[in-house]
Amino acid sequence: MKNLFNIFIFLIFVTFSHGQNQRPKIGLVLSGGGAKGIAHIGVLKAMEEAGLTPDYITGTSMGSIVGGLYSIGYSADELEEFIINTDWGQLLTNKIPLNKVTQEEKFYYGRYLFDFYVKDKKLQYPKGIIEGEALMQLFSDLTRPVHGINDFSKFPIPFACVGANIVTGEPVTLNKGSLALSMRTSMAIPSIFTPVKIGDKLMVDGGLVRNMPVPEIQEMGADIIIGVFVGGELVEEDELNSAVAILTQSAFIESVFDAREQLAKCDILIEPDISEFGSGSFNSSVEILAKGKEAGQQFVEIFKKLADSLKQFGPLHKVVKPSISDDYVFNDIQVIGNEIIQDEFIIGKMRIKKDASTTMEHIQNRMNVIFGTQYFEKLWYEILMEDDQQILRIHVVERPKIQLRFSYYYNSENKGGIVANATFRNLILNRSRLIFEGDLAAHPNLLLDYFKYIGKNQNFALGTYGVFSKNELPAYDSIGNVSAIFNSTYSAAALKVQTTLAQNSTFGVEAVLGNISLSPKVAEQAIQSLDKVQYSNTTFRAFYRFDSFNERYFPTHGFRASVVASTTTKNQGNITINDVTIDLKDPLFNGIIQTKGIASLDLTAFPIIPLSSNLSLLTKARLKLSTIEANTLNLSEYIYVGGFTPSLINSNEYHGVGPKEFGIANFFYGTIGLQYKLVNNLYVQANFNYLDTEYPVIWLYPNADISLLGDRYRRYSYGGQVGFKSSVGPVSLAFAKDHFRSDWKFSLIIGFYY
Repeated sequence: MKNLFNIFIFLIFVTFSHGQNQRPKIGLVLSGGGAKGIAHIGVLKAMEEAGLTPDYITGTSMGSIVGGLYSIGYSADELEEFIINTDWGQLLTNKIPLNKVTQEEKFYYGRYLFDFYVKDKKLQYPKGIIEGEALMQLFSDLTRPVHGINDFSKFPIPFACVGANIVTGEPVTLNKGSLALSMRTSMAIPSIFTPVKIGDKLMVDGGLVRNMPVPEIQEMGADIIIGVFVGGELVEEDELNSAVAILTQSAFIESVFDAREQLAKCDILIEPDISEFGSGSFNSSVEILAKGKEAGQQFVEIFKKLADSLKQFGPLHKVVKPSISDDYVFNDIQVIGNEIIQDEFIIGKMRIKKDASTTMEHIQNRMNVIFGTQYFEKLWYEILMEDDQQILRIHVVERPKIQLRFSYYYNSENKGGIVANATFRNLILNRSRLIFEGDLAAHPNLLLDYFKYIGKNQNFALGTYGVFSKNELPAYDSIGNVSAIFNSTYSAAALKVQTTLAQNSTFGVEAVLGNISLSPKVAEQAIQSLDKVQYSNTTFRAFYRFDSFNERYFPTHGFRASVVASTTTKNQGNITINDVTIDLKDPLFNGIIQTKGIASLDLTAFPIIPLSSNLSLLTKARLKLSTIEANTLNLSEYIYVGGFTPSLINSNEYHGVGPKEFGIANFFYGTIGLQYKLVNNLYVQANFNYLDTEYPVIWLYPNADISLLGDRYRRYSYGGQVGFKSSVGPVSLAFAKDHFRSDWKFSLIIGFYY
């Protein structure tokens, strides 16, 4: 740091060089450093305390975010509040919360390990781990005060940040266009964040070549330069103990040498003591901020004397943040960057009427809805004034038409497998999505799902789907021992109409043609002569579904509910015994197999209530009622209950007994438990489970078929679970004991189960 005497000599020199009426200009340079850049705010607080306002600001990476927001009028206190209240774990991922994904995409979201695209008949690999959608949405919101200002020199404090042209390796000054996009560009760490295309340049983090943008602030006209440096130096040989460490050192050698040169040009240089933190230490934001305040306080007196000296030339300018409105009236809505998806789809999804008042909350919600359709890698907005017209401009980066996704899982109850998904968007018709998915396992599943938005505002959709599932269905005796195992095959084709009005809910109707077949794999003597049972029917359903869970695995808050009313008709099938096939409508089966229509009602409610930042109450209830007649059978009507994660489509968990142990048409199931987040991504649960086929079933439907649950009508169990959300998928170990059984049941799951 140059001493105060040298600064005063410099002031005298500037005074005589420029005349008494021209005040020397103060430039503030904020370096990159990832999470360590949070310390910049502490220095800004010290400058505010001293009454010293910079005339120019430049920044790189995290310095561009802090500097950019400060330059448009955010105070240091506002920046501190923003830093502390931001969920950095969520922000610095490609993921949005599950409750931001549209209802039709929730089933597929967040359960794949690898993601690829096919474009121009070539496999396209991701250019970075993080696309940065959440960042762009946040930056769009925060920079609203200057959406209509394309020249950063016209900000309340003139500003510039630095990116790197990854093609030429040159630093690029970003001082025009979109501030939100410029900030996102300046922190596009190579291989972590995807690069950003600005004009004809492919841009990445400016810290790669210019971590301390001093030349840029000199070009803006700064006479006195205050630098805040939180970047790193080259590490010693003993720390270069891995390929990653060597690669990182190699990537930033040029930047480190350049930073050394630029630091020498600073008249006041502040280097907070943050050596104990890394660039990814966002969970330590409060501690880093405290270090920044501590460093800033050491310079308060110097800042005050400098401010007093500058005031001799006249009062320092005051920074006033441009006004921000929460209500807008748009005369036009524009879409920029789309080639595959039509403007009408995006504008329709926004549900904004031109020349009518629209709230900021509505804009943010509808942007979330559009991104939740999964048609886009990234989108953000600008609110502009052109020729007295207020314009909402939506920028989009589309996903290619073909997306390939893969994941894996191991489940001790259902074995393991590889899941492959091919998603085609707008391949057949506009505003459509076609999915082929295969679960390549010992018990394979295949799925075809076609979804087509209809209507000007896409308030409705037509869908068709087909499923094929091959599994094992065990039969148990009254005390829980497996007495037989059947090979079970289920296939179905369906046509549906549903609403897409809301992000987290939908209602509609569907018609399903289903077919079930069973054949003994391991048979007790009584059924050894049975070769095959085949059963088919047509089911009509009306449904309502709601899902606001924040996560797929170990959610901490949200509500999931469904109401499904159905009627099953055209029940028909046959049974083969000793190679002789008999129709199920044969008088031989009269009173045993119900072939006439059956109505049912299925209600589920699953609220997760946060009790504190780390503790959640888990509750769930399901009630299934059916008009199946007592002492008769209907293969399609039963729900198979039992186990931790039963794999059948028509199944329900009940911890503490065997997988799919009870085949029942009427029941009540409930669970209550607690989930506690021990440390980051590590969860423990304790739960109590209850299952009853008698009450409240017969209170609501006295003629209900009441089935035994082994040797009784009601059961309860208790247990727990330990789960971890790793970078390669969730891992969980669950255990439970049915009160009426002597043994404990265990379940180990590794990977992306569903």
